[in-house]
Amino acid sequence: MSEKQKDILTRAVRTFWQAMLAYLLADATVLQEALCDWSRGRHVLLTLFIGAVAAGLSAVYNAALARGREAA
Repeated sequence: MSEKQKDILTRAVRTFWQAMLAYLLADATVLQEALCDWSRGRHVLLTLFIGAVAAGLSAVYNAALARGREAA
């Protein structure tokens, strides 16, 4: 794995954790209820997954933009 790929992966993982933490903090009461009721818990996990995918795509997009700027 090249140094650039490691950097992209590191940023994607960091972005994922930041988005997950922000979601959990903003929705702490819903999360508490979700842990007691699986039907709500599934909804919370799905929302968390969608946010994580969006954060990962954002990191990859930003890396692609940075690579494009370096080439120009």
